[in-house]
Order: sequence, then C-alpha cells, then structure tokens
Amino acid sequence: MASKNYSKKELDILKEVGNICAGNASIALGQILFKKIDLETPVVQILNIHELAKVVNNDEHTIVAIHMETLGAVSGHVLLLFSEKSAYNLMQILVGKTFQKTRFITQIGISSLKEIGNIVISSYLSTLSSVSRLAVFPSCPQFMEGLPSSVFKSIFGAFQQHKDASLILIETIFTERITSVTGKFFIAFDSESMKNILKACEKQLKK
Repeated sequence: MASKNYSKKELDILKEVGNICAGNASIALGQILFKKIDLETPVVQILNIHELAKVVNNDEHTIVAIHMETLGAVSGHVLLLFSEKSAYNLMQILVGKTFQKTRFITQIGISSLKEIGNIVISSYLSTLSSVSRLAVFPSCPQFMEGLPSSVFKSIFGAFQQHKDASLILIETIFTERITSVTGKFFIAFDSESMKNILKACEKQLKK
C-alpha cells in the first residue's frame, strides 16, 4: 500500500486536517437539518489507484452520491455518500412528508440533495483552504446513483491511466440518529496535490 511512502507524522497531519474539515462540514449539515450530527474520527488511507476498488467492492448496495471536484491549487474529488435509505430519509426531511408517497428520487429531491452537497462540501473545502492557506474551491455539484464500484470508477477512471498514481482517501462517517441519516465524506487528492497540502498544512499547524 502506498501509505508506506508517508511518515506517521504526515498521516497524523492529514487526519487532523480531515477531522477539522469534516467537523465544520457536519456543523453546516446540522444547521440545514436543525439536527445534531455525530461524527466519527476520520480514517486516512494512501492508496495506489488500483487499490481503490478494495475500498468499495464489499458493498453491493446502491448508493446516492453528490460529487464535486476540487479546483485551484489542488486537484481532487469530494464525495458525499448516502445509502438509498438515508437519502430517502434526508429528502423526506428536506421536501416534506409527501415524499413518502413516491419512494423514488424526484427532480425536487435531486435538487435538494445537490444543494445539501454544495453547502456541506463547500464548507469542507473552505476549511481546508483556511487551514492550508491554499486556494481551494469546488466545482458545481453532480448527482450520481448506482453501485459503489460504478460510482467510484466513473469519478476516478481518469487516474487509471497513471500506473503510479496515488490518492489520499479521507473517509469520515456522520450520523443523525433520530431520522436514521448516515453518510460518508470521501475526499481524494492525487500525489502532487498531497505534497502541496502536507507542506502547507504542516507549516500552518506549527504556528
């Protein structure tokens, strides 16, 4: 695994940055839903692109994802992932009880989820930019639905062309227990962007 190329200190820095970013993003989500969001400690993995499939191959249930690219000083992708059940529960909160009658994702539901993704992911990246002092901003949100392996392949397929490409994968699980909404943040950067982030964050965290 590619993590052997990074020291424990560097991985700790990435975990700390991921924790700060996910914390602010979960606060933004909680403010939208008027709910308390519980957050787990981020898991940081440094993966070769061909190891990415191992992360998702064990899950064969359909997921709903909001995807945004990171633009500016770093190149990467941010995903806000929900199971179908959690996505339906979230849309019911956002759209209202009438959503129960349809039980499929309507255009209004998709727009609501994209807006949630836009606010939450933008908060995540804004925090990353503040911590690192790097210019990082998001693209427009994209809605995706399907098996995890298909969703990840669609997003990271371009990396497959680079045999030595590595990704930082920061996974954070968040939960709203009353309405049973559970989701994940996945943020992935290429190896060059990782170097820039580590260098910038290490400098800022020393202050």
